[in-house]
Amino acid sequence: MSTLGDALAALKNIVLLQERLEGVQRDISRISADVKGVNEYVQTIDKRVIRIETMIEMSRGSGGSATPRIER
Repeated sequence: MSTLGDALAALKNIVLLQERLEGVQRDISRISADVKGVNEYVQTIDKRVIRIETMIEMSRGSGGSATPRIER
């Protein structure tokens, strides 16, 4: 009976591992969606900063002086 008990214990472990793997896959999907949302938000902010920088540069006019820039 110990062989049967070992086989059942192994099957139980496999089922538990499968459940954990499914949980991890759900977490990865959720995190991936979150990262995609954050990436889109960062791109939106980058576009806004570029517009603000452009407005500042345009307001300074063409005085011929070197204009400081924000480095990336």
